[in-house]
Amino acid sequence: MRFEKSYHLINWTEWNSALAKTIDDFYKSYSVYPNILEANRYTFSQIDFLINVIPGERQNLYRKNELLNQTIKPAETEEVGIVAYESDNANVDFAIDENLDYKEFRLIYDSDPEWEDVTIIGIPFDKEFVVQNWN
Repeated sequence: MRFEKSYHLINWTEWNSALAKTIDDFYKSYSVYPNILEANRYTFSQIDFLINVIPGERQNLYRKNELLNQTIKPAETEEVGIVAYESDNANVDFAIDENLDYKEFRLIYDSDPEWEDVTIIGIPFDKEFVVQNWN
């Protein structure tokens, strides 16, 4: 089963709250939370840029060290990028789709994502950090 819905960011600096609102909108539309967010590389690069320059944006980032079974916070001077978004209700993995426009993103629920097939949902990021946004 697959559902998808497209959205546009209005203000770059409000990407986090916009994503939370669109995840709720997606749920209202389909009664299921999305598990994938697609956008083009430029849109993702702007989100990564904001995470690195806006004070306080990095406080909700973590990466999982599977070998040590630990959660790691980024170093103060480490430039970071994100690969996923977590909230109380949804865990959304990021994927690239260069066919989407500037500031456009698509939320998707896919019950059986095929990450290796780029024609279906794009290419997953290789960055390691996840944004946690607990309401």
